[in-house]
Amino acid sequence: MELAIKEIRKKLHLSQSELADTVGVSMRTVGSWERGESFPNAEQVWNCALALGCSPNEILSWDESDRSHEPLSDDEQEIVDNYRESTPQWRQNIAMTARAAAGESKETAERDVSATEEQAAV
Repeated sequence: MELAIKEIRKKLHLSQSELADTVGVSMRTVGSWERGESFPNAEQVWNCALALGCSPNEILSWDESDRSHEPLSDDEQEIVDNYRESTPQWRQNIAMTARAAAGESKETAERDVSATEEQAAV
């Protein structure tokens, strides 16, 4: 998930410190959200939306074409069910593993596309 906090904040000419103060978190936390290293909870998303004058959907980069409205496959549902049955520590581990796998998959796909484009150019 890619948050739009940084883009919206910059358009409003707000510093990370100003946003952090308004939302009630540290500047380090805002920076972590903007780098995708951590994610705000529901209350923090709501407070960010209030502070930035937008909707929570805008913060979360959700729009009507978002795939989150599609039904889950059996594998996806199993992952969600296992996540929900886990302790908070395991939930954090599951989320970190999923983010790492998604990032690695994306990087591999981008490398494959670049290699294909290089071969086509030759």
